[in-house]
Amino acid sequence: MEKNIRLETQKEFEKITGWQLWVLRLMGCGAYEPNFRISFATLVILFLAGAFVVITIFDLFLFQNDVFNFTFALVTLSYAVIGCTRLGFIIFHPNPYSAAFQEAKQTYLLASSDERDQQVLQHYTKLLKQCISMYSIAFLGGSVGTAFLPLIVYLWNGEKILPFGVVIPFTDLGTSLGYQLNYMYQVSCILWTPPGLTASQNIYITLVFNICIQYDLIFIKLDELDQLAVRNIDGTLDKEVEQKFIEIIKYQQRLNQFVAEVENRFTVQIFVEISCNALQIVVTLFVMEIDTWIPGYLVITVATFQSFLYCILGTLIDMKTELFTEKIYNVAWHRMRTSEQNNIKYMLSKSQQSVLLTYGGMLPMNMNLFLAVYKKIYSIFMMLKNV
Repeated sequence: MEKNIRLETQKEFEKITGWQLWVLRLMGCGAYEPNFRISFATLVILFLAGAFVVITIFDLFLFQNDVFNFTFALVTLSYAVIGCTRLGFIIFHPNPYSAAFQEAKQTYLLASSDERDQQVLQHYTKLLKQCISMYSIAFLGGSVGTAFLPLIVYLWNGEKILPFGVVIPFTDLGTSLGYQLNYMYQVSCILWTPPGLTASQNIYITLVFNICIQYDLIFIKLDELDQLAVRNIDGTLDKEVEQKFIEIIKYQQRLNQFVAEVENRFTVQIFVEISCNALQIVVTLFVMEIDTWIPGYLVITVATFQSFLYCILGTLIDMKTELFTEKIYNVAWHRMRTSEQNNIKYMLSKSQQSVLLTYGGMLPMNMNLFLAVYKKIYSIFMMLKNV
């Protein structure tokens, strides 16, 4: 029975992540899988992304005297920077990403068949499925909504707008042909950009949830150690206590290495993305102060949601590290031998030096960071407003 539950949980995890890997593989960005090689699809995606960036930069010069279109182009460029950053890291440095994902899969194999261990795996796998489904529906649904936004605006006030702030060079939006060409180009971008961004984001969510799984598995083992220490009155369980210490320390070392790997791979990317989101919100608020700009509401919502998602995931890890230290403190160390108490001291010192997910290696990524970023956004907005 326990074996069946274990296999079902593993299959569910592979099914959840399999869809994300399939999308990335289809786009030539399957760097989370072993033996990734740059393919024709990879070159196509790099060309499309590069062309998008070049066109957007051209539009910044084209619309330098039009505050609304200039802002729209700047916001669009921010998304291009985010996309190109993700592409650059996973395509040109694929091995660490593949290793991190394979290590996450290994967590399911290393977990014992104990009922409590399997409950942890089941809980987080179910939660992962729900989070990925909600995020995918929200992000992809928002992208589809963006494609239909011009129609809604046109029916509302008769104004012709585009989904994104990018205009193909040397086309005239004032003509029917020019508008249709640009609209079709932008809709074509929606076909490949949001799926790739969503899949890569879902893999990151998977890695963070895997950190939570590893923490909870260690918590179970610390509870088992505490029970052994309480029962070990006459020293007959010394061997079991020693083995449990070895097991916990190995798990702790693996956890620290995994968190450090995730941090090293994503900290710069997160810095770029949260910074770009903040830039989008600042310039959008500034423009909306001048006049009503309907796309601005969508821009602020999406940018806020993306930053909030990163910070809430970082907060989860922050809370787990604090709970880890508390769990070690609560072990019945006073019932142990001196050598075992030294092991407790070692685990405590390591837990207090636990690696956290950070914003560019500068600040811990948690809700305090989210509030600090928004305070900075408000300060910059007020400064621009009073200039």
